[in-house]
Amino acid sequence: MRFHCEFIAICCVRVVTLSRPSETCGKIRFTVYASFELEPMLGSGEALYRSENPVGKFVGGTYLITFSPAGLGAPAPNPSLLITLGQWYSSHTAIAPSGDDSNLDSEESSVLVRETNLGQEALLRYHSEYRREDLQNAVQHFECARRNCPSTHGCYAVVLVNFAKAKLTEYRTDPTSAALDELIRLYRQALDRRGPGHPDRPATLLQLAQTLLFHYEKQGDDESVASEIHELMSEFQDFSRDSHERRAADLVLETLERCRIVNSGSLAELDELIEKLERSAAVPPHGYFDIPQRLINLSITRWRRYEKGGKRWDLDRSLETNKQVLELFSARGPDRHSDIRTLGSPLRKLFEICGDLSYLRELIAFSEEASQLIPEGHPEHPYWVTNSRDSLAKMLEYLGDIAFKAQKHDEAIAQYTQAIIVLKSTPS
Repeated sequence: MRFHCEFIAICCVRVVTLSRPSETCGKIRFTVYASFELEPMLGSGEALYRSENPVGKFVGGTYLITFSPAGLGAPAPNPSLLITLGQWYSSHTAIAPSGDDSNLDSEESSVLVRETNLGQEALLRYHSEYRREDLQNAVQHFECARRNCPSTHGCYAVVLVNFAKAKLTEYRTDPTSAALDELIRLYRQALDRRGPGHPDRPATLLQLAQTLLFHYEKQGDDESVASEIHELMSEFQDFSRDSHERRAADLVLETLERCRIVNSGSLAELDELIEKLERSAAVPPHGYFDIPQRLINLSITRWRRYEKGGKRWDLDRSLETNKQVLELFSARGPDRHSDIRTLGSPLRKLFEICGDLSYLRELIAFSEEASQLIPEGHPEHPYWVTNSRDSLAKMLEYLGDIAFKAQKHDEAIAQYTQAIIVLKSTPS
């Protein structure tokens, strides 16, 4: 899941000692890290942005520091940090403790910190370059951290979530790499350690619910899974409707409802759901993190209504919405091939209805793209290879029929012309 953040205020006290006047000619580098865990922070987290500024610039007062993305930074508009500097008289004991009683300087914890940092770096590289070996390395580092972390350690929940997050990403690229039941168990264990009031409980609730939703989509209408998702999301009822947490929880429930109605709902239920999904897809501002899933829900439901009702408008709108989603995904991202599969059905049907080769050409191009995105051994790889081959065969067959008809047409004209010549040369 990607999070959109409009404003974050961070209070940080850091003493920088300049022992020689010449150091004022040096530079200070500011780096923004994010662990995506509110407490405790294990390791340095992911380096998102960094900025380098001359020391001489900071002589007291307030300054706006503009960041550029780090080597593998996350995309965001004009990230900046407002820094106020001045004299500060305090002892270390005056700084509030983090609340984590784990000793991160111990040999045991140093292994956790090292493996976590290596895992975060590998996972960030994967999300930037989508190389499978980076994802596998991330899984290995997070798994090593979990093996070396006793269940009594204060960072145990963080270790569990990091490992589950990487494994879920790997599952989305290759469903044979992990069992969803294992991931669900990891998130449940983390949630048990983050009781009501824990700052990371909402994020863990959402992660567990989304993993259960994957299970629900794969296994069909399992009412026990649906009930658990509803129970987990009920904890967000006290959040503001405009909060990121509440929006994410509402989207989980919306996707759950879409799965149920698409699988077994009536035409009237599809009509009602599409009205709801159209309003939902129109609400998020441009660039909001949950737009793709809202559009996917709408596209799949329109396609299902077309299958039941046969209205051409639903077919066209399903294709249009799918193309919108595809534009939002990275060219090599793990979600892209899933949307290509959803897009393939309306393209195939439109070609069958219209006989327009442009639809078939698009289908062939997307099939070839998907077969390149998915590695051999992936359960969907044979589907895309076969789909691409069948679409090419259909293209050749169609072009062959046109060529045959054109040839027959030419033969008919030649016979007609010959007949006229013969008639003119025949005495009356």
